[in-house]
Amino acid sequence: MAYEFKLPDIGEGVVEGEIVKWLVNEGEEVAEDQPLVEVMTDKATVTIPSPKKGRVVKRFGDEGAIAKVHEPLVTLDLAGDAPSEIAAEKREPKPEARAEPQAEAALERKAEGKEEERGAEGAPGSNGKSAAAAVVEEGNARVLATPVTRRIAREQGFDLRLVHGSGPQGRVLKRDVLQAIESQRQGAPMGAAAPKVTYAAPALQSVPIAPPPPTVSAADERMPMRGLRKAIFRKMVESEQFAVPFTFVEEVDMTALVKLRERLDARLEGTKLTYLPFIIKALVAALRRYPHLNAVMDEEKQELVIRKAFHLGIGVATDAGLTVAVIHDADRKSLRVLGEELERLAQAARENRLSLPELTGSTFTITSLGKLGGMFATPVINHPEVAVLGIHRIEPRPVVVDGQIVVRDRMYLSCTFDHRVIDGHIGAAFVTEVKRWLEDPELLMLELA
Repeated sequence: MAYEFKLPDIGEGVVEGEIVKWLVNEGEEVAEDQPLVEVMTDKATVTIPSPKKGRVVKRFGDEGAIAKVHEPLVTLDLAGDAPSEIAAEKREPKPEARAEPQAEAALERKAEGKEEERGAEGAPGSNGKSAAAAVVEEGNARVLATPVTRRIAREQGFDLRLVHGSGPQGRVLKRDVLQAIESQRQGAPMGAAAPKVTYAAPALQSVPIAPPPPTVSAADERMPMRGLRKAIFRKMVESEQFAVPFTFVEEVDMTALVKLRERLDARLEGTKLTYLPFIIKALVAALRRYPHLNAVMDEEKQELVIRKAFHLGIGVATDAGLTVAVIHDADRKSLRVLGEELERLAQAARENRLSLPELTGSTFTITSLGKLGGMFATPVINHPEVAVLGIHRIEPRPVVVDGQIVVRDRMYLSCTFDHRVIDGHIGAAFVTEVKRWLEDPELLMLELA
């Protein structure tokens, strides 16, 4: 008996994932709960197990392909007598199980087929479309929109990705595109004429066109963006697209904290304290004073959501790329517990064992290069958060104290803020508050349990 296994609902609003690695081959016998495939979402890499015992008849999608929730992942032969392949036309889904995008895609293909027939009178081999229009149409294919809306956007050379749709599930409607086009023609910000538009788009003639492919030789190596690296790729573009960053840098005298950590580290059995638990405590204290930084942006509603919990993201370097693990309720944990939690999460991240809750829900992120920290950097905001703190190398430096040149342990802090919602003087005051706690670490001893 043939059994078609579909990608289950992974949770957290995830609707699709990238197939990172197949763990079974077609024709291979699998046991119930045996891992089938690794799927990478925007949140985490998850291993999908087999729901039943059987033989893998067909895998849907190659490594690097996108698998959608509730669409076929593998076909299993439960009785050993299924054919090697099941024709797609025989897998007729139930009407209520059909996804709206699939039905729309069918209508779209039909409508676009008629458009191509009408376009055949244009330039030979071009279906009547310019190169720029073809690029715009390719970008529009990734947006949920009706065929009529796509046709209007294609004819106007308009990129549907520049509009936030007002229809169900974010569908871009005809009126959304017409309002956006009219707004551009009048030279006004798109948000003024069309409230549903997320941000101002460039003029029609300035719609970006994908650059030509780079010049390469046969000796060059191509490395596809897959798995965690692809997720990082998308996340960085998202941060650049929405946030308006500015970075403030401050130098901190860590001498007292260095001595305190050495004393505590010698007395705590089984726990090796790094500087990060102390920095987390100082950060939480500063966030309490400046709560607008412990926040995330709701881009659709244009609202700043100030979080009451302190869930701190910690950047962890792994072989696959930078992973942000999350310490939930960091304000409720002692220095000792924070040290143990940091060690556990770092190990799990390097072994790709972090669970979805350990990768989601952060309200503020800390990134560190450790011994390679250099002087300072401009860390990238983990959107939709509004700030990120970069910590750097601690090293002895000559400084002037009370008119005397002395050697002190110093460190730079670099904090990047979203200037749309955080003003410069607020950002500077926040970093100064973090500095105040780090330079007077005896106050942090009150949190030690």
